[in-house]
Amino acid sequence: MESSDLKIVCYTGGTCGDLLSALIDPTDVELEFGAISHVMERQRLKKPHAFANHEEKDQYIVTIAEQYLSIPSHDLDYHVLRAHKFIAITVQDFDVAMWAAIRFRSMHRPLVWQEMQTKCGASTIEDYAQMLIHYSNMVVTHTVDVVKLEDILAGQAIESLTKLGINSPHKNFYQDWLNLQNNKFIV
Repeated sequence: MESSDLKIVCYTGGTCGDLLSALIDPTDVELEFGAISHVMERQRLKKPHAFANHEEKDQYIVTIAEQYLSIPSHDLDYHVLRAHKFIAITVQDFDVAMWAAIRFRSMHRPLVWQEMQTKCGASTIEDYAQMLIHYSNMVVTHTVDVVKLEDILAGQAIESLTKLGINSPHKNFYQDWLNLQNNKFIV
């Protein structure tokens, strides 16, 4: 596979980017207690500061595309700079953004929350939820390939991917994830 075939899912923490990436390619993915986890190598762009430079990221993309059909990423600036085609996850409803913010904080160690506060300036869960909405409004200026978090939670992620020309035969995996979510947004 060529790196141009790799589907990059660019998103903010808590908005189900690991799930979306897994629906495109579930290779080396685990589902435990409602959380998706990819092997460390596959999720390196979730910690873009761990790379020395953009050239190292470029090489990573080439190498990882040989193993996977999709990767999760938090490195919007890099993807925009390199003019990569990517899928963004957006959220507009504040209650759904709060769900994502609470999910993000509860699923990570306090150090990760502190890193986000330093990078994004959000000091509360409400601030982070509002930042998710601001990010959503900004990211749509860089891609037309968008999946709404509201649709993911409503059981429509596979349909959303299909609209983007991506076939995901992983309905059972998605249904298992949906069944493990414990919130008012699942229908």
